Amino acid sequence: MTLAATFITLPEMPLRESFLVAGAACEIATNSGVLLEMARESFPVWDGDHAPPDLQMRLWIDPAAESRPGTTMPYLRGLGHLVFAGFDSQNALLLDLRARRAIGRFSPATLADRQYWRRMLFPLVLGVAGGTVGVTALHCGCVSRAGQGLILAGDSGAGKSTLSLALAQRGFAFLCDEWTYLSRRDGQLQAWALPNPLKLLPDAAAFFPELAALEPTAAMNGELAFEIDPEKVFGVSRELRCSPRWVVLLERTAEPDFKLSGLSPGEAAARFELGLLAEDPAATNAQRETIRTLVGLQCALLRYGGNPHAVARALEHYCGNGAA
Repeated sequence: MTLAATFITLPEMPLRESFLVAGAACEIATNSGVLLEMARESFPVWDGDHAPPDLQMRLWIDPAAESRPGTTMPYLRGLGHLVFAGFDSQNALLLDLRARRAIGRFSPATLADRQYWRRMLFPLVLGVAGGTVGVTALHCGCVSRAGQGLILAGDSGAGKSTLSLALAQRGFAFLCDEWTYLSRRDGQLQAWALPNPLKLLPDAAAFFPELAALEPTAAMNGELAFEIDPEKVFGVSRELRCSPRWVVLLERTAEPDFKLSGLSPGEAAARFELGLLAEDPAATNAQRETIRTLVGLQCALLRYGGNPHAVARALEHYCGNGAA
């Protein structure tokens, strides 16, 4: 069956379950129990509350398909409210943002790669469809203490991963080091994470001796990195959601330093909005409103350098004294 035929007439999906995906109610229908098992590993199960889901996903595992996508990024194309994600000739997704629906066809070999679903497929759906279902994806790390979250924002190389890990070693719960998903549930702003691996560049081994026995490998974007489970390797605790309390924008310096300064909500919002994906006007406005709520919290700019453990100790003190 061709991809075009797949998207016109999908086979019956006998299995169905609902989940909270970054705060959005999502129903997944499929012909694979393994796929639902993977979804349970990534998302809390949603009881439905007798309400329609925010997003519907119909994911068919084609037993006749044989290919498996490599580590390359998918081919993405959009036309109005439709977004097509092609991984190869036998693995693809079509997202209808207006109908809040995603349909896809995948091979058994792709199904067998659990990390591919965690690191690529599930985040892709959230990144593309999130704005239409009330989810805002931000390029940030997040840790929490007693349910209160510290958001760490910054460009690539700003140190989100090393600081997230160093804070987790000081008793914070680790949520994520790369992507944080914000949504409102029961009227409250919440930060969500996917249980993806922690990604550390090779130079992190100078500060974390636990990495000495490990070898970096090629990450999804091709760069050499340690991609590890922080609970197993470092023994830190992990959570999937929290209530944001502090927001720190990171700027790394070449020399050891720790200098916190205030940041206006307008300046902070402008930085976050630069990373928003193009959406329809209603979705974009909703994401901007979420960002405005976030930057209305205790927000600061941190210029820092040097040992991440020393910086984490100072950040812990900031949060401990930060009753705002």
